[in-house]
Amino acid sequence: MKVLAFAVSMLFHPLLLPLYVLFITFNTGTVFTYIPAYTQNMSYLLTLLGVTLIPLLCLPLLKWLGLIEGYRLVQKQDRVFPVLVTIVGAFIVFYFSRNLPYSNIVRQFYLIMVIMLSGFMIVTIRWKISMHMTAIGALCGFVFILGMKYLGDVINLLPLLILVSGLVASARLYLKQHTPAQVYVGYIYGAAAVVAIMY
Repeated sequence: MKVLAFAVSMLFHPLLLPLYVLFITFNTGTVFTYIPAYTQNMSYLLTLLGVTLIPLLCLPLLKWLGLIEGYRLVQKQDRVFPVLVTIVGAFIVFYFSRNLPYSNIVRQFYLIMVIMLSGFMIVTIRWKISMHMTAIGALCGFVFILGMKYLGDVINLLPLLILVSGLVASARLYLKQHTPAQVYVGYIYGAAAVVAIMY
């Protein structure tokens, strides 16, 4: 059971979810499905580099500098600098995507990441909330907006993502990484922030 909970946590790791958001954006029958392949591929590449790999590669440096205790980021103070690095990465991607044709939705997504992660970092200074649940909540909020505002074909996807959210929450609780309050607040914050910004 512990292996399954760990696998769920890794499969839906916050650093991977931006790539899932892009895939869903480009494949749910909205106008964004017709964004040129070049823009789609560059969006994937920029996201992989700026929002996934840069934060991962910075962890050894942060540990060497004594800014984090370990790679699992168990303590709330361990999360501040990695989240800051991710914010910088998202802002860099936002900047470099400015010349991509038809990339408004993608740039809006990066800007939402910067805003949402900034709020997350401020909360994290005082209280530990679930990064996993914030990310999956944001994904659910984004898919909801794709369906409501952009008429995306998400009628089957949204219930599936809500089910996945429950699995991720259960995994985080089973692994004793968070309290129920930290899980619920993280999910609500992620979903509400995206819906409030995009609607």
